[in-house]
Amino acid sequence: MSRNRTKKTRAVENHRAVGLAQALQSLPLFTDTYLNMQAINLDLIDQFIEDQETRLLHEYFEKERTPLPSTMFVSALCQLWIFGLYELLRTWRQRGKDLLRWSKELHALPEGDRPARLLAKRREIEKRAADPEGAEVFHWPVYEAAADPAFGETLRKALDRSERLFRRIEAFRVTLAKHEMPGVPGSFAMAPGYGRIDMTDGSIYWQVVLRGNEVDIVSRRTLADECKRLALDRRPAIIPERVRDQMKRYPDDSYGIKRIAVTVDDGIEHPGVYVAWCKEIVGIDGMDDALPFDPDRIASIRPDPRDKHDADV
Repeated sequence: MSRNRTKKTRAVENHRAVGLAQALQSLPLFTDTYLNMQAINLDLIDQFIEDQETRLLHEYFEKERTPLPSTMFVSALCQLWIFGLYELLRTWRQRGKDLLRWSKELHALPEGDRPARLLAKRREIEKRAADPEGAEVFHWPVYEAAADPAFGETLRKALDRSERLFRRIEAFRVTLAKHEMPGVPGSFAMAPGYGRIDMTDGSIYWQVVLRGNEVDIVSRRTLADECKRLALDRRPAIIPERVRDQMKRYPDDSYGIKRIAVTVDDGIEHPGVYVAWCKEIVGIDGMDDALPFDPDRIASIRPDPRDKHDADV
């Protein structure tokens, strides 16, 4: 077995050893009682569905044809589980972004003005809560914690490294729930909700048309496994915030992906850099794994569209 294959196998074993609740609880803000409850709920149903997926695959092999009732049942469970996962991640990310905005606002004030602003924010949180008396216990502590820059940085990194996974689930959810292609309101998705049995694990997989000829093939088990990887000590190559707004103005090379050239602080330019959602470097032309530069050292960027020869290929 090759070294790469061995490393890949170990990575799969490691993330499968981590439960979904444990993975989500490793993220900041999941100390919140109710976010944590939803994480546990999703984990319990994930375990139940995995068992049903395994049974479905065995039944398929025994009958040598698709067992329709079992397939419909597993497909229904998978779709509803994905809706639940999407809503939990959406809520977590929305709350995280709100906290980062608050942290930025607070630290922009002179130090002497911060205690008064903290008190005003606390009163605001109490008014926003359905149970004002419980706000001090359930809602205010994370806003108070955001006064610590280290907490804000931890939260920012967690949001950044979850971006690609969330966007994938988001695109799938639009197809599944709204029957539209992601980012194209009023469009008609291809066979929304129609899935097939994955012959490797019994999970249901779907083909999601992103745009044009771009199709994502995604299964429930794949999404669950990607969520579990959030608990791993993964350090994705994240583009500095100082260039993200500029990058948003560049055209997409493919769905959610921009192709840019980056110049680092030593003056060397690296073309053919692919960035997902203006945040994570996901590939560089002509290179496999190792990144030839530190993303934090990026000094400037520019669009790097494919030339005619690349487009023809």
